Amino acid sequence: MAVVVLPEVHQELRVSQSLLLEVRSGDGRLPAAMAAVRDALLRLEAPGVDGGAERVAFLPPPVPLPGRQLLAVDFGSLPDEQVLAVPDLLVAELRRAGVGDAEVGVAHPGDLDNRPGLAPAVRAYLRGPVAAPFGDAPAGPPVALLDIAADWVVGRGVGQLSLVVFGVETALPAETASGVARSALATPGQATTVSLIADGAPVAAASVGTSMRDAARAAALTLAPATPENMRELRTLLRAHADAVVWAGVAAEPDARRLLAHGWAPQVEPGQAPPPDVAVLADVLVPEAMWYQILSAGHLERLGGPPPGAVPLPGARVELTVGEPEQWLPGHPDAAAVRRRARDLLAACLVDQGQAGGMMAARMRR
Repeated sequence: MAVVVLPEVHQELRVSQSLLLEVRSGDGRLPAAMAAVRDALLRLEAPGVDGGAERVAFLPPPVPLPGRQLLAVDFGSLPDEQVLAVPDLLVAELRRAGVGDAEVGVAHPGDLDNRPGLAPAVRAYLRGPVAAPFGDAPAGPPVALLDIAADWVVGRGVGQLSLVVFGVETALPAETASGVARSALATPGQATTVSLIADGAPVAAASVGTSMRDAARAAALTLAPATPENMRELRTLLRAHADAVVWAGVAAEPDARRLLAHGWAPQVEPGQAPPPDVAVLADVLVPEAMWYQILSAGHLERLGGPPPGAVPLPGARVELTVGEPEQWLPGHPDAAAVRRRARDLLAACLVDQGQAGGMMAARMRR
């Protein structure tokens, strides 16, 4: 029974000012001990060159996982002697909290964000209500989106799932995955992305997180390789949860890259300017034309009413489906035509970088 610091901790502290600590223990006092460790690290201080004080640059709360906790830390400009003394500080704080059996190491993110051969992919994007300072929704983690995403992944019937936080993968039984993911996402001040992966046929992944200082809450659900049937599956899922989103869409993409990302990223052709990130304007703008989209009151106001072909949904929302799912799959001869049609229908909700910047600035002023 002992608190052991693995040699890799000392080695990494000698060459890097930032690392992802992993503390393993079955002791029920570990969460309280890790809170004490964080407090001790936050108290580290050294004189700064401008007469101020140097402190830890980045230290969010620990993320709880089964049998272990992850603690991301960037020591900033603290002097080497203080940084190299951190292992002794960790041992002292763990023992002071009563944890007598623990192993302290370094977690290394894996290369999990793309699965070779999974092409094309279909992805559903969900945007929750926008929070301050860009919107009026209460602050907090996107737990409602996580519940939708986790229920979908778990419901696929794969016995064991992978939970990914900070790029670190943890295998979990399906019956515990939702609760563990919720605890990780709800860690105070922990603006991170939590992902669940089910390695079935097809591979299913769900990622949930925030951006823009937690104002934009989002989820992305991926099935790969894509088929028209699983595009329809995701449409049915979004339709059932339309009241939880201010915008949502289903898109076919060339591959399963960004499997662990919760946001939308454009497919930019060479020489083209990338479209703006409208995550904090999701209640009035759309990121891109897609096969299927859910539009809310702000979109309808900009469009002057429901676009042709839109179907009413509860909560003053409508759904818009353009063409057949197979027409949107990469390589289909109709792909360019259906995309142009969707862009024409949603033109008032598609803006350039300058327009998006102006709208964000106006919301900040408001």
